[in-house]
Amino acid sequence: MTRPSPYRQPDPAPGRRPYRSRTVNGCLDVVLGLLLILLEGLICAVATIQSAFSRADLDGSKATGPPPMDWTPVLVLGSIAAVICLIAVVLIRSNWPWAGALQVLAALALCVVTVQAGHEDYRRSHPAPAPSYDPGRTAHQCLSGDSRECRDSGS
Repeated sequence: MTRPSPYRQPDPAPGRRPYRSRTVNGCLDVVLGLLLILLEGLICAVATIQSAFSRADLDGSKATGPPPMDWTPVLVLGSIAAVICLIAVVLIRSNWPWAGALQVLAALALCVVTVQAGHEDYRRSHPAPAPSYDPGRTAHQCLSGDSRECRDSGS
């Protein structure tokens, strides 16, 4: 004993089943995801190589001091990760779940690489400060930072 639904069902088009699921062959779904990851990896490799060549000091002039922070790799890789996320949303909404899940994993991996590249560039542009003590001739280290203490120590 089933009751009819209180909600009105739309009339199906002739020759079509209502709300038929557009299931995709599972193998084709995974292959599409892997091909997209391969294409995105190629794009990231080209962007990284281009960034490395633009940073190279080809004329041999050595700058004194640390290089300035370069945000280009972070912005480029971050924008590629954002595009991958949009592709993942489109694939999942279009009933390609495995391809969309692979895109989400690729976007997460690229976000990790982007943060790591930004951290490495920050570390390169902001080197650790030099020690504040001078061992001098007697190898006495003034650790407190008080110059009187260092002078009074007999060195």
